[in-house]
Amino acid sequence: MKNKIQNFLSVVLLMTAISPAIADDDLNPPGKLVRSHQNAVIDKYNAFESEALRMSFNDSFDGFAEGKVCDLCEEIKVTITPETKAYKNNIEVPLKNAKSRIGRFATVTFDVKSKQAVAIYW
Repeated sequence: MKNKIQNFLSVVLLMTAISPAIADDDLNPPGKLVRSHQNAVIDKYNAFESEALRMSFNDSFDGFAEGKVCDLCEEIKVTITPETKAYKNNIEVPLKNAKSRIGRFATVTFDVKSKQAVAIYW
């Protein structure tokens, strides 16, 4: 009986040690989110990299881009606006040049709260 209790307590302690912590909203400062599966804190901005970028926008530069922050994360759809910047080799280029990245590698940074694309890098 003593071994069963010790085994049970060992399993419970092991599970609590390896399970991700779920943060209480009151403990997190405003403007921060918690990804519980990685226990990571994300600030105001985040980014996703895409080997084959899915993106669409019209001549007014209103549109969207889709991607994942990590392999296990859900897909994110962010809004592209005329304020979204485009950078080729860290040099700002016209946003219309970003259309050349559809189906190709690019990194998209976005505002976590509004899901609005800030910049597209390649």
